[in-house]
Parts: sequence; C-alpha cells; structure tokens
Amino acid sequence: MILLLSRRARDLPRSAIRTAAERAGQTRDVVRLDIGDPDFATPPHVVEAVARAATGGLTHYGPSAGLPSLRAALAARLIQDGASAPERVVVTVGAAGALFCGLLALTDPGDEVLLPDPGWAGLPSLVHAAGLASSFYPLDPATGFEPDLDALDAAIGPRTRVVVLNTPGNPTGAVFSRRAVERVAEITASRGVWLMADECYEQLVFEGEHVSVAESSPAPETVLRISSFSKTYAMTGWRVGYAVGDPAVIDAIARIQEAELLCPPTPTQKGAEAALLGPQDVVATMRDAYRARRDLAMATLDSAGIPFVRPGGAFYLLAGTGGEPSLAFADRLLAEQRVAVVAGAAFGAGGEGFVRVSLAAYEDALARGLGRLADAVPPSLGATPR
Repeated sequence: MILLLSRRARDLPRSAIRTAAERAGQTRDVVRLDIGDPDFATPPHVVEAVARAATGGLTHYGPSAGLPSLRAALAARLIQDGASAPERVVVTVGAAGALFCGLLALTDPGDEVLLPDPGWAGLPSLVHAAGLASSFYPLDPATGFEPDLDALDAAIGPRTRVVVLNTPGNPTGAVFSRRAVERVAEITASRGVWLMADECYEQLVFEGEHVSVAESSPAPETVLRISSFSKTYAMTGWRVGYAVGDPAVIDAIARIQEAELLCPPTPTQKGAEAALLGPQDVVATMRDAYRARRDLAMATLDSAGIPFVRPGGAFYLLAGTGGEPSLAFADRLLAEQRVAVVAGAAFGAGGEGFVRVSLAAYEDALARGLGRLADAVPPSLGATPR
C-alpha cells in the first residue's frame, strides 16, 4: 500500500529565500547578500536575561498567550496603538507564528487572503498551509512601491476575508505615507474585511515616519497588528513575536497557539522583556548602520548606472538586473561572481527585473558584493537609478 501525503503538504511551496540560502551555503567563498538576518549580536543584556531565566529554573510551560509580565510590558509600550490592556496582546513564536495563527483565527477554509505584490516570500506558503487562497494587489513602482489603492479596492472580492499590509516593506524597503495607510484602512473597513498589518521593521525607518495602521483605521477592532523582536533587537533565532488587536481576536489566537504548540518559549520571553525595558540605544546604533549601508549601496549602484529602488526603511534594496530575468540573473551572479542575492520574482510578479540585496551585511562585504553585481549587469544598461 502506498500512502500519500496530504494535498496541502504536496502542494506547499518552499520559501524561495530559503532555497537561495541553501544554494549559497553549498558554494565556497560567497558574499552573502541574501538573508534578512541582522549581522549584529543580540544585545548582551538580552542574552543575560535569558541566561538568568534558564539557570533560575524558568524553563517550564508558560501561559499560551505569553508571560503576563511581557504582555504587560508590550501593552505599556504600545499604549498609543490602543493596547493599554494586556488582553489586547498575545506573544507568539515569531511574527510568522502571529501571521499563521492570525490567519487561522480570522478565516475559514477556502477564504481568500489579499497579499501585496511584491511582498514577503513566505506569505503565500502561510496562506496555503492555512487552507486558504491567495490573491494579490500591486505595489506601484512609480510611487516608490506604495499600494495601488484603486487596484487594491478592485481586488477585494466576495471570498476576500483578509488584506495584508506590510510597511516598512520587505523586499522593497518602502515606508508607506500616512495617506496611503489611512486609505487602505478606510477601504478595508468599508468593504468589511480584516486588515492584518505586518510591521516587523517599524523601528528601522531611515526617512519620514512609520505610520501604524492601528492609529489610522476608522474600525480598529478589524485590525490585527503584528510585529517582532527579531529585526529590531537582532533576535531572529530567539523566535519572539506578538500580535495586537481586539481582545476577542487575541483570545482566539492564544487558543489556536495552545492547540498548535502549547505556548511560546519561556526563557526567550524574558529576553524580550529585557529588550523592551532595557537601553534602546542599541536600536539606534543598528538603524544608523543600516542607513549608512543603504547609502553606500545606492552610491555604488548609482556610479555603475544600475537602477535601484531607494528604500526608506527595513534593510533591503531592490537592484535592477539589466533586463535579464531575475532568477537567471541571481543564478548567474552566484555561479560566476560568488554573490548571493534573492531573485525579485521570489516576491511576486512585481519584483521581476530586480534582485533583493540584504543590507544586513558588513560594509566591506556589501561593497565587494555590489561591485561584483555591477560587473554582472550588461554595460549597455544605461538606465537612471530610481
């Protein structure tokens, strides 16, 4: 007898980012500009807090919604977003855990989720794993990859249950204007759909301001805001994220998390608490370094005549491929120049013609990698950077 895996498992797409990383890991002497993982160490006071928790015996099951002390600290930090009460906050296993449990809490099988294009490559897989259908709304390159508002409104159909918004954006680095965020919130509220806001890069803004959807919606009870400690505090491997929203939604996410994995890891939550309550200069130091790397990358590409998208935040930059399909260009760049990037097509049709360059790399590696990228782009490109 041959037993088949579920259709969900058989059809589940792999992360194009992970696939690219695996290929890069099998190649010698590679300049890694592919993974969005901060090259900074987790701040020492965070590591010490986790060590104290572990050696002090805080290694047992915790509440499914997260430690009360961390939920209270998050609520106090997020009071401007209406999260003054801990019951409006749930701690999750990274932002990915918040996204997945949030989708399960807000949808039924067969519902549709509207995703940005280009957008984080992991989103379609999460939607598929939840038994849902993906559709897409375009981000407009003419406006620095802000949402095409008319197209977003038109894309909401009878099966649409959730719209996902991501600012600052991955892979674009776009920081959406207040007008754009407010209009998206107005559209979703008027159309009677949930708005799920991925704000994981909210502290990494180089220019302008981060506008949270929670401040902007005429129906805040229909908004689920998601963020993480991973990027802000260089804590990617510690897996601590959170969601903020209406208490009924937060309770549903906690119950789904209980069914899925009982509770988020206990010791690392004490590290997250230390990150929130401890010195914040570490965040400014990392943000300033990413800004300097962004400026270095733009100057390098500009001098080579290679088009790029100026990022206002996060730590990514989209660089042009000279008209070559992005998957082919990324493969050739790895094979011939030993530089790892992620093809823009991995993030949707709107990413075609670009590759994503991660700025989470030391300046010397970034300069070497972009110099090699410039050598790989056809010299006849002659385009003007954006």
